[in-house]
Amino acid sequence: SWMCDLPHHSSINRFLKLNNTTIHWKLPGYSLHGQGAESEFIIDEVTGRIYAQRTLDREARAVWRFVVLATDEGGEGLTGFTDVIINVWDINDNAPIFACAPDSCHGDVSENSPPGTSVMEMTATDLDDAAVGQNAMLAYRIVGNAALNGANSGADVFSINPATGAVSVAMSGLDREQTDSYVLVVEARDGGGMIGTATATIHVTDVNDHVPRFLDRTCSIRIPESSEPNTPIIELAAEDADAGENGQLTFSVVAGDPEQKFYMVSHRQEQRGTLRLKKHLDYERPGEQRFNLTIKVEDMQYSSLLHCTLEIEDCNDHVPVFIPHFIQLPAVREDVAPGTSVASVAASDLDSGFNREITYSIASESDLYHLFSVDQSGLVTVASELDREKVALHHLVILATDHGTPPLTGTATIQMALLDVNDNGPEFEAAYAPIVWENVLGPQVVRLNQSSTLLKAVDRDSEENGSPFSFSVPLEYRYSNDFHLQDNGNDTATITALRAFDRERQKEFLLPVIMTDRGSPPKTVTNTLTITIGDENDHAHIAGQKKVFINLLLLGIFLYTRWRSYKGLKEGVYHVSAHHDGWEDIRENVLNYDEEGGGEEDQTANPSRAAQLARKSLSFSSQDLARYLCEIIRDADQHPETAPFDSLQVFSTEGGGSLAGSLSSFSSAGLEEGTAAGHECLKEWGPRFEKLKALYERAEGSDL
Repeated sequence: SWMCDLPHHSSINRFLKLNNTTIHWKLPGYSLHGQGAESEFIIDEVTGRIYAQRTLDREARAVWRFVVLATDEGGEGLTGFTDVIINVWDINDNAPIFACAPDSCHGDVSENSPPGTSVMEMTATDLDDAAVGQNAMLAYRIVGNAALNGANSGADVFSINPATGAVSVAMSGLDREQTDSYVLVVEARDGGGMIGTATATIHVTDVNDHVPRFLDRTCSIRIPESSEPNTPIIELAAEDADAGENGQLTFSVVAGDPEQKFYMVSHRQEQRGTLRLKKHLDYERPGEQRFNLTIKVEDMQYSSLLHCTLEIEDCNDHVPVFIPHFIQLPAVREDVAPGTSVASVAASDLDSGFNREITYSIASESDLYHLFSVDQSGLVTVASELDREKVALHHLVILATDHGTPPLTGTATIQMALLDVNDNGPEFEAAYAPIVWENVLGPQVVRLNQSSTLLKAVDRDSEENGSPFSFSVPLEYRYSNDFHLQDNGNDTATITALRAFDRERQKEFLLPVIMTDRGSPPKTVTNTLTITIGDENDHAHIAGQKKVFINLLLLGIFLYTRWRSYKGLKEGVYHVSAHHDGWEDIRENVLNYDEEGGGEEDQTANPSRAAQLARKSLSFSSQDLARYLCEIIRDADQHPETAPFDSLQVFSTEGGGSLAGSLSSFSSAGLEEGTAAGHECLKEWGPRFEKLKALYERAEGSDL
């Protein structure tokens, strides 16, 4: 067995002798066997010298083992072998290498760590043989020390153990808030002088060494009391130089809010908090006009406080209230003098400032006639004269309106009845229009209307100031021969006509009637009763006069139409036509007939009835005048209470320029010949129409 040492990185020209002495074989042949034979090492077949084929690397393989065979007789004889061990000698050909290089050299150290605190291990390795010489003996040192951020740039903050490479804190005062990381350049040198370097980053980790502080030193807020729950009130910000969880802040209300009206919402990472309203505010409640809150901000260890003043602003949220809200007053005499006070009201408002200032007024719908007034002290007075007969019971609605925005109004009701004063006398129950017919012998009871002969009275005052009524006439009428008034003692009276009357001498009588109620004191009034004397047709007909007022153009038209009727036209009608030539320019032409029979002695007894007949005469038939006259007589027969009416009053016509056309039918009838409505009809009406009959007969025999 052979062993030899080859230097590290030996040349291929180096060789190995198997023996110091020459062995004389007869042409032996050598061969090398084992791993690396022929590739790493070769042997000279003749001389037996072993050569290295290439540069050896001890760090790759330090020992080689081979078997060498020797065969004599030219390879055909006997064979011998031997083991060959080759040890590769080390040389310093490897620099130290840091295991964490190039990007994984990181260390952490807490701020405020004292000197000597271990930070990290900067360990390097050297592939050279540590058992041979100093090739693998390493020494460490820090060759660069710079801060990435902060003020300690270049300072020797850290140190390293030269033998082990352990990095530790070299000085006190590590402050993450000033410098949060450092960069170290570490060198490892072996005994042969070869150097390896690595860069280490040391992070200074946070320690909760800062107290959170509010950015604002004072806090003052005004809040409307009408704010809704969850309304944000104010946002508070704080600061904490620490990082991570140490810099996450929590806000809370710790004092000044016994009823928990408020709460804080914390935004921990943003280091801010929002104060919000939790419950409704009520300015009118004691202690809710102002809140002095103490708000705390805290991290995981430290905290600080802020005092915050909250002023609550009053809102107009209370309606003025009357106490009591309903007042029933004793009854007041209706003749109470204006300016008299009848009641005093007062309203209160729980709001403050302008919101509680109140103005009083009266609802207009409760005092339609403006009979009362109220001043700003709440005193209700009579403003004008009262009248129980107009309003017997008053329900005044008093309004109390505050000055808030918007204003709120409260109400109170005053009920006040009026005591009656006998300020109204009796009056006729109806508008009586009594008629006494002429020529009727007395005594006769006067009919006051179509249904009754009793005179009745009413009194607008109350019952105690009303009936029973007494009826009488003035002294000068009590012994009159015309009428007598009888008080029936039951709130009625009867009037009796004592004699016969002649309407043509006196058409009406005025009878004063004295009526007295039972009030205290009693009220006496005098009402005048107008008694009309009804007309009887008791006078013979006397020819009257006929007055005709007619304009010249209309007169020509009228004469023309009369001429046509006298010529005996079959239609038996003459009229003024709206379509007649020349009629277009006529406007408002009036024909006035004023004719009365009986020597103007008979007059209509009932003017209203006469007006009805007059109006009726304006709408008579266009067929013939006889029919018109028959209508008047028939109407008079159907209404015997009305005096005869034999007057034709007024006709109006209008020209064709009006959209209405003719307002009336201006026509008089010619009598058709040979008909029952001819001249004989006029004879049947009586001697008063003989003259009219004669006129028609003469007209037929003449030409106009």
